[in-house]
Amino acid sequence: MHRTRTAIFGLLAFISMLSLPGKLQAQSLTSGNATYRETTAYPAFPANDPIFYFCAEEGVATASLTAQSAGSTVSFLWEKFDPATVKFQNFTNETGATSTQTHLSDGCYRVTFTGNGTNYQFRAWVLNGWMRPAAVITESTCVLLRLSSSVVGANYQYNDLSTGAAVSISPDYHFRWYTGTQYVVSIQNPTIMPPPSKNTVYRVEVTDRAGCMKSAEVSYTSPIPVANFSWSTPQQNDPQYVFPQAPANIDFKNLSENADPGNYEWYLFKDKDVLESMGGGTPIDSFLTILYDDNPLYTYDQSGKYKVKLVAAKTVQALTCRDTFYLPGFIVVDTSLVKVAPVFTPNGDGVNDKLIIKTRSLESLDFTIVNRWGKVVHHFSSNNYMPEDSEIAAWDGRVNGNLCPAGVYFYVADAKGRDGVRRRTKGFVEMIW
Repeated sequence: MHRTRTAIFGLLAFISMLSLPGKLQAQSLTSGNATYRETTAYPAFPANDPIFYFCAEEGVATASLTAQSAGSTVSFLWEKFDPATVKFQNFTNETGATSTQTHLSDGCYRVTFTGNGTNYQFRAWVLNGWMRPAAVITESTCVLLRLSSSVVGANYQYNDLSTGAAVSISPDYHFRWYTGTQYVVSIQNPTIMPPPSKNTVYRVEVTDRAGCMKSAEVSYTSPIPVANFSWSTPQQNDPQYVFPQAPANIDFKNLSENADPGNYEWYLFKDKDVLESMGGGTPIDSFLTILYDDNPLYTYDQSGKYKVKLVAAKTVQALTCRDTFYLPGFIVVDTSLVKVAPVFTPNGDGVNDKLIIKTRSLESLDFTIVNRWGKVVHHFSSNNYMPEDSEIAAWDGRVNGNLCPAGVYFYVADAKGRDGVRRRTKGFVEMIW
């Protein structure tokens, strides 16, 4: 009879709480600050009871229960279940329309009262949840990073009310890793591939079945460099030409991330055509030179197409990691060129007053102009590097300070390029004034 009556009271309490969670109703036992609620599954006891979970700190009890009558003043008898004796022991007594018990330790609580001539009895379990998570780095290499998390937490369990046997409840931990606010992965012990190239704080958030959450952090010092660079030349830009001429001074700008200063290797390869003539060559034979400055300067004396590779290194403790960056495309240094304008007008208006030879990447130049009778009116010769568009070889249309007659003149330009190619050009130029 007692078991039947107890089962009926437990069922009434459960139905009452399901109808409006978190709010007190007539003749009820509930909790207003529980984070999660589920129901027991007693192995032997014939009825089941609600379980209220509360998130707290270790050793701190925040659980609470509230019993309510229909509004009349009653005497509330509170009892707590003792698994050792398999009996409910007196806990406290209160008089009023409601009775709230706070800071309750884990266990099953029963409240009994009489309202309007009817006896009421309700039961509920309370469990205080807490967690202490930890995060560590178990392995850090040049290709991967292994993170690991662990957690110590509350021992969730209840007892069968007939036998006192303990029933364990899995905490059902869930793990979520973050960097700042950026979600990473939902695995307890993740492997990050590839590892980041920046020092990073990883945070793991651990949540249990009751919705209680705690986090832990671990700092990662990255050994991963990211090689990168750009290049430029101080040569004045000429809209007629895309590439610089030889000798071409090249400024390499190091854009690498997380690499150690002084720990760079710049591999400058030979001209593409030279490498192809070598059949590719061995790796060592392929190098034109190797530079070790952080931001080196280099002069390409010969025209051609040049590939560049940068290797950046980073050392953390005993681990050294390297990254390689190949220049997309080539550094192209223009081949030699000689061009003579077909017309010039030495009339003193400041426009096209001189016959200027356009040159690119020249090592030497011999330039001769003769009139229609074969007499030399202008001659220039140099075995030194010829600057682009140099006026050194220019003719102003005069001989001994006197302006020559307007008309057609014949020229011969014999040049040797810095690429070793001889450039011989001849033709006619017209002088108009």
